[in-house]
Amino acid sequence: MNVVQVRKEFAERVLFSDISFEVGPRDHIGLIGVNGCGKSTLIRMMQGLLPPDGGYISVRPQCTIATVEQLPALSEDVTLYDFVLDAHGELLQMEQELSLISQRLEQAEGEERRRLINRQDRLMEQFQREDGLTYRAVTRSALLGLGFTEEELNKPIVRFSGGQVAKAMLARAILCKADLLLLDEPTNNLDVAAICYLQEFLNGYKGAYVLVSHDRAFLDAAVDRVLELENGHLIATRGNYTRHVELKMNEREIAARRYQQTMKEIKRIEGIIAQQRRWNQERNFVTIASKQKQIDRLKEGLVPPEKDPAAIHFHFRGAEPSGNEIIDVRDMGMAYGDKQVFSHANLLIWKGQTVCLVGANGCGKSTFLKALTGQLTPTQGYFKLGAGVRLGYFQQNTDSLNPAFTILEEMQEAFPHATEGELRTYLGAFLFRGDDIYKRISALSGGERARIKLLQLVLSGANVLLLDEPTNHFDIQSCEVLEKALDAFGGTVLIVTHDRYLVERLADRVVLLEPDGILEPEEGEGSVFDRLRVRAAEKAEKPRQESRDNYYQRQKESKAALAAAKQNVTRAERAIEKNERDQADTQRAIDEAERQGDFVRMQQLCVELGRLQAEEGTLYEALEAAEGEKTRLEKECKE
Repeated sequence: MNVVQVRKEFAERVLFSDISFEVGPRDHIGLIGVNGCGKSTLIRMMQGLLPPDGGYISVRPQCTIATVEQLPALSEDVTLYDFVLDAHGELLQMEQELSLISQRLEQAEGEERRRLINRQDRLMEQFQREDGLTYRAVTRSALLGLGFTEEELNKPIVRFSGGQVAKAMLARAILCKADLLLLDEPTNNLDVAAICYLQEFLNGYKGAYVLVSHDRAFLDAAVDRVLELENGHLIATRGNYTRHVELKMNEREIAARRYQQTMKEIKRIEGIIAQQRRWNQERNFVTIASKQKQIDRLKEGLVPPEKDPAAIHFHFRGAEPSGNEIIDVRDMGMAYGDKQVFSHANLLIWKGQTVCLVGANGCGKSTFLKALTGQLTPTQGYFKLGAGVRLGYFQQNTDSLNPAFTILEEMQEAFPHATEGELRTYLGAFLFRGDDIYKRISALSGGERARIKLLQLVLSGANVLLLDEPTNHFDIQSCEVLEKALDAFGGTVLIVTHDRYLVERLADRVVLLEPDGILEPEEGEGSVFDRLRVRAAEKAEKPRQESRDNYYQRQKESKAALAAAKQNVTRAERAIEKNERDQADTQRAIDEAERQGDFVRMQQLCVELGRLQAEEGTLYEALEAAEGEKTRLEKECKE
């Protein structure tokens, strides 16, 4: 794909212009930039869903592009597994044709049989070459690796939540073996283990991909080129995210130094011109004209260094000091009805510590924080807060904001003693400037709402912060500013997060919440991320452990069993036919004995007829069982 001098405008605002880059066959590209810079718009343009307002995008003929599409209308009959398996459409068609050929071969003869056998051989060779022997296992592996359970695979897709459906759509996109994958924030609904699985999968991907992400650890591991949209232009570097930052800083430093040197030279020449004018002689005017041309040439190539894009600028101020023991959790458990979320959790947090709590989706991390804030009552054990602790709680759900309020009204409601000028200053630091403060809460994006909640937390004066996925809706620059602020915060912080970059930078301790308690590895045992990565790999690899030889053996055994089942059906049908003939013959013999008056013979024949009639019921039961086994094996062979 070639993107050449592309331009896009919205409502007289230029998102970007003169954007040019190429996506090669094996390029692994990360697309980054602040919220609202046009990343998702550019991805939609690359999909062909939006036209450029200038320039063009060309795609190589026969290039297949995959992305996470809108969910089509589905019925209750479509399971999660079948929905994702549909990514292998060509293999499914080949499999159906192979099955049809096998059925037709049972009756074909002569030239027709030879033709079918040749077609079967060619198709099976292609099927094997395109990983037809393992695609079902790979599909199961992907679903398990992305966090689904075995039980959920056969659950109808329409019964899953929006986040789970998004994961299923992601699985379908990455499995379809497209030449180019376009992924917009693929890690949004994934826990750490699932992110690690996706990272490993993409590292082995044979095609190209462009992904939008604010997960810096993921970008470091998954991309070899970075494209950054900044101030309407494109900055392109080779390497991962960390290398991109280094190169970008170097370029900015060089550009700033060059700019300063040029401005210094311009001022020096302007000083010469001013001096020549004071002398006011004819030859001085010639010098002045020459020097002015020199200044004009310097200014013509002068480019001011890029300003940093808008990002959150703030710092936390803790309230009054607290005691040394901040939070003491003892044998705490939480349950919803009969469902136990977690149990026997123990955790002691000391003053000044930054503790990161990680775990799989649904393990109860948010529930744990809600218990500490008093929103939920533990169903087992207890916890206690230390002396002088004043909690500040940042949660993913921003429903507590009044949708009818403007941003300014929301802040005035939360802080009635602050002046409008003070609130404007605070809001300006959080990127709500000018008329932005009069926007309705209902019209804001998730990231904008999160910023308001975070600002309210900043102004609350808390000395202990409980943060639930604080970076979820932030762009990279805002994540970095948040990290700097937390690093400078003098109080205690407990963070629920899957942001490995944030954890590695800030955490004094990393603990893992599991169903049977909280795990904190001892020194030298490896991080909880290593454990989650290993578990995800083992879980995803399990369905793929069956080798091709085992596949052939299983197929051979299944086909042999199916052939035996068909023979059993045939034998049962023939036995029933023979029984019916024997009954008819016996009945005729009884009639003949009755005409001859041979009652002894007739009695013997009546006993034999009774035996045959009883045997008939047994034979029909055997036929029903044989047909059931045949149906089961036919389905197994198709799989």
